[in-house]
Amino acid sequence: MTHLTIDGRTVTYVEHGSGQTIVLLHAGAGSGKQWAKTAPFFQSHFRLIAPDLWGFGATDSWRGEHELTHDDQALLVSSVVKAMCTDPVHLVGHSYGGATAVRLVLGRRLEVLTLTLIEPILTPLLDLAGESALFTEYHDMASAFMNSVAAGDPDSAWRGFLNYRNGPGTWERMSSETKARFLSTTENTVAGFRSNLSNPTSINDLATISLPTLVMCGEKTTLPDRKVTEILRQHLPRCTYDLIPGAEHMSPLTHPQYIASAIERHIATAAL
Repeated sequence: MTHLTIDGRTVTYVEHGSGQTIVLLHAGAGSGKQWAKTAPFFQSHFRLIAPDLWGFGATDSWRGEHELTHDDQALLVSSVVKAMCTDPVHLVGHSYGGATAVRLVLGRRLEVLTLTLIEPILTPLLDLAGESALFTEYHDMASAFMNSVAAGDPDSAWRGFLNYRNGPGTWERMSSETKARFLSTTENTVAGFRSNLSNPTSINDLATISLPTLVMCGEKTTLPDRKVTEILRQHLPRCTYDLIPGAEHMSPLTHPQYIASAIERHIATAAL
């Protein structure tokens, strides 16, 4: 792991391989290390850069004058990539990182060749698309997390979130070490939930993304996450859709070879 200094703060990233650059953006409560299982499947012919977003991994917490937004995360990503390469990149974002990837593309902060979105947390799109019940489901889950933290009970916050995200009993089955790692990210995860709920991306914005875009969704993921990917499928002009057999939300961890192969096919097809 290496680091850069941006505005006096430390930003860390993981780098693998050589060749055309793929930038990999991690899920909330994760880090660039999330991609460790995926990297071996394509690092022999691609250069992979996986930054830790503000408040996650070994990157410093956000200390801006306003609440953290996905545009702030996008600016971090563009600063890291511009410091390391001058050529256009392929951009991949999962979950929280997927929402950042969309803001990065909309802000035109980098020259991007292809975009891959794996269940991006663009939850406000549900409300805009008339799926108010599904938006409320996510909103209530996020609010329960934040309320538990405010009440001084982060264990309950994480139990509710991870059992919702990955199935009943997920938190209870985790080791003490893994629980401690999640608990250490609690305050930054609260900031992440707030940035998710305030994401300004609109359905009209989607129509302006002209990049070849691969949207991936786990077959067994939660209904709000799946519906977001279906909205993207409907409104992105150059969208390819891939339903990952047997996968839930954390497919880069559970189905790394499938994810890597799909991204590689997407890049190859876009080059034709």
